[in-house]
Amino acid sequence: MRSRLFVLLLAGTVLVWSAAAAWINISTRNDVQRVLDNRLIEAAGMVASLARNSASNLQAVPGGGNDPAPVHVSRQLSCQIWTLDGRLVGRSGSAPKVPLSRINDGFSEKVINGEQWRVYSLVEPQAGLRILVGDNLKVRRNLIADVLKGLLVPAVVGIVALAVLLWSAIGQGLSPMRRVTDELSMRAPDEIRPLEVEEPVRELAPLVGAINGLFERLDELRASERHFIASAAHELQTPLAGLKAHAQIALATDDPTLRERSLRSIEASVDRTSRLVEQLLDLAREEARTSETAPGWTSLASVFQSIAEEAQIFLERRQVQLRLDAGAANADIRADEAALTLALRNLIRNAVEHSPQGSDVRVSVARNEGMFAIQVFDEGAGIPPAELSRIRERFVRGSGAKGSGSGLGLSIVELVAAGFGATLTLANRTIGGLEASLQFQPDAFRERA
Repeated sequence: MRSRLFVLLLAGTVLVWSAAAAWINISTRNDVQRVLDNRLIEAAGMVASLARNSASNLQAVPGGGNDPAPVHVSRQLSCQIWTLDGRLVGRSGSAPKVPLSRINDGFSEKVINGEQWRVYSLVEPQAGLRILVGDNLKVRRNLIADVLKGLLVPAVVGIVALAVLLWSAIGQGLSPMRRVTDELSMRAPDEIRPLEVEEPVRELAPLVGAINGLFERLDELRASERHFIASAAHELQTPLAGLKAHAQIALATDDPTLRERSLRSIEASVDRTSRLVEQLLDLAREEARTSETAPGWTSLASVFQSIAEEAQIFLERRQVQLRLDAGAANADIRADEAALTLALRNLIRNAVEHSPQGSDVRVSVARNEGMFAIQVFDEGAGIPPAELSRIRERFVRGSGAKGSGSGLGLSIVELVAAGFGATLTLANRTIGGLEASLQFQPDAFRERA
C-alpha cells in the first residue's frame, strides 16, 4: 500500500510539474524572444540617433566602401551601418562584412557563413543610412537554455526532495495500520480475542472496531456451534440408546407380547431419529442458502395441499383434521415455494402434535395494520407465557411438549421466514391453543379473483 500510494502521489506530482515545466518553457522562450527583439529595436534606434549626429564623419571613414574599421557597439549585438546606395560605413566587431539583411525595415532572419541571424532593419532617411542590428540565434538559444536550466534544475531537485518527504510521510502515516497488520499476523488461527493496538489513530479506529466486532461475532458463532453440536449429539443419543435397549430386550425375551412392544418402541425411536436428522438437514440447508433470485408467486392452496398429502398418515394417527379457510385458498404469496412449504410444514406439524384427538388445525390469512399474515391455529394447551421468549431457540421444547419433536421446528421456521422477508409471531389464544403467524409485507400478498 505504501508503494502504491507513493507511486500515485509522485506520478500526480510529476504530471503537474511537467505540465508547469512545459508551460514555463514555452512562456520563457516567448518572453526572452520578445525582450531580445525589443533590445534590437532599441539598439537600432540608439545607433540611428548617433548616426544622425555624425553622418558626415561616417561617410568620411577611410576606405568607406570597402571595409571600414569596426567600432565597438556590444559584443552580444552585431551592428552594421549602410548608406542607402549600398556602401558599408560602419560595423561592430562581431558583425560580418556582408549585409545582415536585405530588408529595408523590420525583422528578418538570414543564414550567414552557416550561422542563423535575427536582424532588425531601420532606415534613417535624413542621414541617408540603413542600420542593421542582429543577434546570432545560437547565442539566443544558449541564453534561453541557461534561463531554463536555472528554472528547471531547482524544480527537479524539488521533486526529488518531495519524493523523499512523501515516502517518509506515507510510511509514518501507515505505521498504525502496520501495527494492526503485525498484531493480526502474529496470532494463532483460532485466536479471536479483541485487538489491542495502542492509541490507534482516529481514521483507523473504525477499522479496529469493525475487526473486534467481527471477532466478537465469530466467538458467538463458535459458541452457538458448540451448543448446537452438543445439543444435536444429546438429542441423537437419546433415541439411539432407546433403540439399543429395546433391541436387546427383543433379542433376549421369548414373550411375543414383550417382543412386539419392544419392536414398536424401536419403530418410534427410528421415527424420532429420522425426524431429527431431517430437521438438522433442513436447518443446514437453509443456513447455507445463498440464492438472491427474486421469488415468484406461490399458491398457498397448492402448498397446503402438498403438506396435507404428505402428512396424511400422521394426521390419521393423531386423529386431527387439517383445514384451509376459504380466504386462504385464493391467496398467492411472493416467496420461494420450497421455503414456504418447509416453514408451513413445521408449523402445521407442531400444531398437530400438540392438538388433542378429534380437534382441528386451521390455516387462514388475515390483514392487520397494513401487514398480512398466514396463521396456523391449534386447539392444544398453548405455551406457558414464561416460555414464549425461549421457545424458538434450538433444541428448546416447552414443558408441555408432546410427540417426537426435537425443538428445532420453530428455529427452522424463523430462519426460513427471514429468507423471504417474513417474521414469526407466537401467541396463546384466549379460547385455548396457539396461534402461529408468518407476517408478510403487503406487496408479498395477492388474492386471486
